[in-house]
Amino acid sequence: MKALAKTAGFVFRSIGMILTIAVFAGTCLVPSKSRAKEDLTADFIDYTYKSILNKEVDGERFGFWYWNLKDGNTTAVGMIDMLTQSYEFYQKEYTHEQTIDVLSQMMTGKPADESVRQKYLYYLDSGISMRRYLADTAETPEFKEICAKYQITPGTITDLESRDKNPEMTNFVKVLFEEMYGRTPVKEEYNLWCSYFAAGKALAPTLMDILKSSDFAERGLSDEATIDALSSCMLGRSCDPSEKENYLGLLDSGMSMTYVAFGIASDPDFISNCSGIGIVPGTVTLTEARDMNPELTFFLTRLYTRFTGIRPSADDLNSYVSSTLEDSGKTKDAIVEMLSDPENMALFATDDEYLSAVFEVCYGQSPAQEKIEAYKIGLKNGVSRQRVLESILKDPAFDAKMSEYGIDTHVEKTVPEKIVALTFDDGPYTDVTMRILDALEPYGAHATFFVVGNRVNNYKDCVVRAVNMGCQIGDHTWNHTTLTRLSADGVSTQINDCADTVYNLTGIRPAVMRPVGGSYNSTVSANAGMPMIIWSIDTNDWKYRDSNHVINEVLNNVRDGDIVLMHDIYETTATAVETIVPALIDAGFTLVTIDELAEYKNVQMENGKAYFSIRG
Repeated sequence: MKALAKTAGFVFRSIGMILTIAVFAGTCLVPSKSRAKEDLTADFIDYTYKSILNKEVDGERFGFWYWNLKDGNTTAVGMIDMLTQSYEFYQKEYTHEQTIDVLSQMMTGKPADESVRQKYLYYLDSGISMRRYLADTAETPEFKEICAKYQITPGTITDLESRDKNPEMTNFVKVLFEEMYGRTPVKEEYNLWCSYFAAGKALAPTLMDILKSSDFAERGLSDEATIDALSSCMLGRSCDPSEKENYLGLLDSGMSMTYVAFGIASDPDFISNCSGIGIVPGTVTLTEARDMNPELTFFLTRLYTRFTGIRPSADDLNSYVSSTLEDSGKTKDAIVEMLSDPENMALFATDDEYLSAVFEVCYGQSPAQEKIEAYKIGLKNGVSRQRVLESILKDPAFDAKMSEYGIDTHVEKTVPEKIVALTFDDGPYTDVTMRILDALEPYGAHATFFVVGNRVNNYKDCVVRAVNMGCQIGDHTWNHTTLTRLSADGVSTQINDCADTVYNLTGIRPAVMRPVGGSYNSTVSANAGMPMIIWSIDTNDWKYRDSNHVINEVLNNVRDGDIVLMHDIYETTATAVETIVPALIDAGFTLVTIDELAEYKNVQMENGKAYFSIRG
C-alpha cells in the first residue's frame, strides 16, 4: 500500500510540474505588445479595443485574445460580440444610435448610412437585440476587407436568439403584447413567442385563446378597442371606420367577439399580413350557437331587447338560439307569450310604439301604412294588443321572414276529428251576445257573428270582445235588407257599408258574408265580394223562441263540417247556447269560425259562392 501511495504521489507531482511548465511556456510564447508591433493579430486586437472600448488592451486580456484568434478558437466577429456584451462596454452607457455608429465605424471603417441606422433602430425598438446588427454587419464586404487587412477570420454569428432571427415576427410579438396585454414583452417573452410562432403555431386560434383569457378580460377593453386590437394583430393595420361600424353592429345584434374575429380573418389582408410575418394564419372556429345562425341571433336579440327592455346575456342567447332551432314550431307561441306579458307591454306607452316594435322585430322593417292604420283602429277601440299580435303572426310574410332565419314557423294544424261552426245573425245585442261569448270563452271556443251594420256602433263592446276572443265578424248587410230585391249597386252598398262599419271599429274587414234569409241570385253572387255562408242546420230559434227546441235541433242533427244558424238577439238562444257549447265539447266537437272551418277542411273559399257546409 505504501509503495502504491508513493507511486501515486510521484505521478501527481509530475503532472503538476508538466502543467506549470506548459503554462509558463505558453505565457512566454505570447509576444509582448512591444514585440508584437509587426504582428497583424496584435494590431487587430489594438484596433478593436480602441474602436469599441476606447482604451488600450491590458496584457492579460491581450494574451487571451491573441491565442484565441491565432488558434481559431474565436473569430473577429466573435471577439466583437463578446466585447459588446462586456461590463466595460455596458459602462459606456451608449444609446442604440451611438452603439450602431461605434460598431459601424469599427467593422466597416465608416459611420452607418442613415437608412441603415434607421432600419436597425427600428429593429431595436421592436425587441430585436444589437446582435442582429452585429450578425448582419459581419456579412458585409467592408467588414471582410478589414478582416483581410489584419489576416483575421471574419466569422459569423450562428447562435442568434429567436427574437433576432425574424425581425418582422419579433415586431409582431411586440404589437401583439401591446394590443392584447397592454404592455411590452420582456426578452424571455420575445424569445418564447417567436419560437412559438416559428414552430408553426397558428395566429387565429392563438388570438382566440387570448380573448378568452383572464389577463385579457382584466383589461376591460371596450368592444371598439378590442376590434382595433384584433385588426392591428390580424391585418397589420387599423380597422377601416366602415368595417368597425359593421363589426360593432354585429356585436350589438348579439354576435360574439369571436364572430367579429371570424369576419376579420376573412379579409384578404389577414393572409397577406401573416405571410409577410412568416406566421401561419390559421382559422377562427365558431363554437357558440349564436354565431352559427346570424340572422336568427339578430332576430332573437331584437325580440328580447325590444320587448323586455333587457339585453339577453351570451349564455341566454345561445340557449334561445339552440332551443328555437330544436323546436321552431313554438316560436310563435313564445313571441305571443312574451309580448302579452303586462310588464313588457308597459314598455310601450302608445299603440304606435307597440306596432312599430312588433313590425321591426317580426319583419325587420317598418309596417306598411295601410296595415298599421288598420291595427291602430282596432287598438283604439279596444281590440287587445295580443289579438293584433296574433293577427300579425298569421301573415304569410311572417313565416317568410322567419324562414330567412332558419325557422320554420308554418305549423300544420292538427285537424280535429269533428268540427262545427256556430253562427249568429242579426246582432249584435249586448244582453244576448255577451251571454253567448260567456258560454264560449271558458272552452276557448270560437263562433262567427254575422252583424247588421247599423247595429254595430250601438253595441261596440260586443263586437270588440268577440274579436278579442278570436271569434269572426261576418257581414249581414247594412240594415238587414233582402239582397235579391236590389240592383248590383244596391247589393254592393249594403255589403260595403256594413263592412266599412266593422272595419272602422275593429280594423278588420269582414271576409265572409251572409245574405239575409239566405236568399241570393246571380246579382248577389256577382256583387257579394266575398264567400256567401248559408247553413246546414237551421235552428229556427227566431220562430220558436224555445231553448229546448234549439238545443235539440243542434245536438240531434249536428255532423262534422256543419254550419249552424242561430240569432244573437233572443234570450232563449243565449240560454240554449249555454247548454249546447259544453254538450258539443263533451261530444268531441271543436267549435270554430267559418274561416277556421275552411282552413281545417283545406277548402279555398271563393267570392260569390254559397257554402251550406264545409266538409272538405
